[in-house]
Amino acid sequence: MTTNPADADRLSALFAAHSRRVYAYAARHTDPETAKDVVAEVFLAAWRRVADIPEPALPWLLVAARNVVSNSRRSSLRRDRLAGVVAGSGLAALMPGADETALERSHMLAALDALNDTEREALLLTAWDGLAAKDAAAVAGCSARAFEVRLSRARAHLDRVLAAEPTPCEVTR
Repeated sequence: MTTNPADADRLSALFAAHSRRVYAYAARHTDPETAKDVVAEVFLAAWRRVADIPEPALPWLLVAARNVVSNSRRSSLRRDRLAGVVAGSGLAALMPGADETALERSHMLAALDALNDTEREALLLTAWDGLAAKDAAAVAGCSARAFEVRLSRARAHLDRVLAAEPTPCEVTR
């Protein structure tokens, strides 16, 4: 990076003399907005390597612009390929939107609220906290068999509550 006043003056002179030409080159190979980004990246590289820029500077700056444009194209191709893979795999269709997730979460929280404390605790210890029934039983202060019965009843009750009302997403479809 340049902190030398002479280097800063050289960079300013290079920008004043060649930025329009670098922009014109980039605009021939990309869209106008991307061309502005190319100019910014070229002169960032020039700022970092101002002492290495030969005279005449324009060829060096245009090579830097060509490299930035090429890198940008490669990045775009990779991004487009990845988007195609995701779209083709059906992953995008499998992912619910944020609004749908929020509505389903709200519906699930309301259903959990309809359970009694013992049922809710059994479900949350296993589903939320990820405990095995044996470990959840220790937390709940009962035998493993008693906990399994609680969990079975809690799941059945939750299923009945969820079946009683359609999810908000089902209503809107």
